[in-house]
Amino acid sequence: MPLSRWSSRHKKTFGEKKKEKWDGNFRLPPKPDSYYSKTKGCCRWCGTTILNEDDTINMRKTWHEDCATEYLIIYHSGEQRAQLWSRDKGICNHCGKFSMGWQADHIKPLVEQKGVLEEDLDWSYYKLENLQTLCKKCHRVKTNSEVVLKGKGKVNYKKWSK
Repeated sequence: MPLSRWSSRHKKTFGEKKKEKWDGNFRLPPKPDSYYSKTKGCCRWCGTTILNEDDTINMRKTWHEDCATEYLIIYHSGEQRAQLWSRDKGICNHCGKFSMGWQADHIKPLVEQKGVLEEDLDWSYYKLENLQTLCKKCHRVKTNSEVVLKGKGKVNYKKWSK
């Protein structure tokens, strides 16, 4: 279940837009065709029918709770951070220290999805299981080790050492 409340910050697109061609931005993956549907009782994320407890179609809902959470984790960083805090409580996954200045990090870096075709995207990169809490120091070290993937060349490690 989403931890953050739906607000005007969230882009409302229900039935308003037609699916546009994905521009290849790996940080904002394409939304499924069902996302743009006007059909009540059909989940906007997975496209399956939403059922009541008595197995009748729920004509009032347009999201499964799990699907809404998954959508918000991918497209809204506030929900992503709220879910991560709920799971890790600000404890660094690498050094084990608590930090109020914790940072969210993708275990498998999103940059690996750069240049991938829409039908070949690996959605596991965007899930909560691929996120970890890191303190600023550990996050900097990990990010610097990934610089080669981003095509920025060699890193000056002396700059980051104590």
